[in-house]
Amino acid sequence: MFWGAMEEPMWTKSIVLLRWLLSALAGIATCATASYGQWAPAGSLPPIPPGEARVWFYRDAGIYDSQEQPYILMNGTIIGLSQPRGSFYFDVKSGFYHVTVQQYLSNPEEDANINLVPGQQVYLKIVALTNCIDSGSNRRASSSEFSRPCFYVWNIPTQIAQADVARTPFYGGNH
Repeated sequence: MFWGAMEEPMWTKSIVLLRWLLSALAGIATCATASYGQWAPAGSLPPIPPGEARVWFYRDAGIYDSQEQPYILMNGTIIGLSQPRGSFYFDVKSGFYHVTVQQYLSNPEEDANINLVPGQQVYLKIVALTNCIDSGSNRRASSSEFSRPCFYVWNIPTQIAQADVARTPFYGGNH
């Protein structure tokens, strides 16, 4: 009879467990956002340098999109990585640029061509098409199956793109 009097009430144990779980979830959320990118307010960005243009790259990936991080190239030079649900900008001299994403196979329809003037901002969205290249058999013992995503570069109108970019983690400028 005295044994039951010494035990803590069940609700006290539940509160202690709940506090511990909430602390653990808060720690996980903090670590996840710290390694994922920072949200950048539009007012804190440096101005576009004189004689240059700013090209924004972003990816608004869904849960079923590829998690690969292919290189983005401008005129054949690597300028950054396409990260799922991420954005960054790259300031360049005005002029013509051919923008591609490094991938398994390349197709001209997947690329973008832009002609930039000083002070201009252009928004390029990287779109992933999961499993656009796949092969193999459905046999249980087969290990010859493979699939590769395709990435497209789309030139998006400024008003639409700015709203999209505002919802993505920001990875900085001029990678």
